[in-house]
Amino acid sequence: MLIRLDIKKSSLSTWMMGFFTIILFLTGFYSDFFQAPIDINPEISRYRSLFQPGQILGIRELILKNNLGTFHFEKSATDPDTPWTMISPRKLPANSSLVKTILKDLNNVQIRSVHQSDAINIANYSLDSTSLEITLIGSNEKTSSLKFGLVNPLDNSTYVSLSDQDAIYHIDNISTTLNTLDLASFVDTRIFTFDQSSIESIKIFRGQKERKNISLLAEKNKMSWIGQQNLLLKTEAVKDFMGDLADLRSALILDKVSEELAQSIAEYLEKPNYEIVVTDNQNNSYTYLVSGLIRALPGVKLEKWQYFIIQPSNRTFPYVLNKKVLELFQRSEKRLRSFPVKKLFY
Repeated sequence: MLIRLDIKKSSLSTWMMGFFTIILFLTGFYSDFFQAPIDINPEISRYRSLFQPGQILGIRELILKNNLGTFHFEKSATDPDTPWTMISPRKLPANSSLVKTILKDLNNVQIRSVHQSDAINIANYSLDSTSLEITLIGSNEKTSSLKFGLVNPLDNSTYVSLSDQDAIYHIDNISTTLNTLDLASFVDTRIFTFDQSSIESIKIFRGQKERKNISLLAEKNKMSWIGQQNLLLKTEAVKDFMGDLADLRSALILDKVSEELAQSIAEYLEKPNYEIVVTDNQNNSYTYLVSGLIRALPGVKLEKWQYFIIQPSNRTFPYVLNKKVLELFQRSEKRLRSFPVKKLFY
């Protein structure tokens, strides 16, 4: 009896050992067969990106909607210095560097995971009442709207949906905080929008240029800069001066004017205090009319004699600036010859 019991125990142990060996083998085979590959084929890995290669480059219009408004931008083919224009809610030159940054961020978006686009997921990921949406319009008129939903602050990720795709994507959040962007963020408030490296000459006239009363001349001559009477200017000083011009910005743009205001502006610019002419290496010439100090402008609240108007030839509207920056147009060539111009901040 004892011998028979020991035989049964031995047989049972053998069967159990064999059973676990088979399970272990099958589990190992399953894991090896279905595990994610370490090296992903480039043709497959491209689907990690939210947008197809080259899709963002073909965008000619962008509409951004957030809690602060709806902003519509259009790519400009006529103004290389400001390649993007805002067409709504105001028609103004756009902050092109910001628009480019947004498009670059979108182009670099990587997908973490994909979820089914159903009513439950749409509600769970806050895509049913989104406050942030970007619409992209390509040169082929194809439109794609990107809705942003729930943001996970712990891993800086968010959930989005595309109008032309039936899926919800878990992605890395883009670096630009789109919900805080307002009208002021999107407007290019620069007066001088030229590329400094392309400038061939800058001339500042006292009064109208027809009077030929040049107060400052900086003209490129091969690798150096010269002023009036071919006097050599200090390159670093000229670059600093151009940098100050490029940094000049205005907080007041007169893009919407009444007939009375337009007449008043025209009177101030009819006899400008200064006329500035900038020429680039493509032989493009830009003129800037600088008025005297303003006593008053109809419908515009300004302190008397504290502001002036400047009208660029490549803009359909003038800018209003504080009189403290007039010093920039009053500099003499002697300062460009003797030492670098001190950097100003506006």
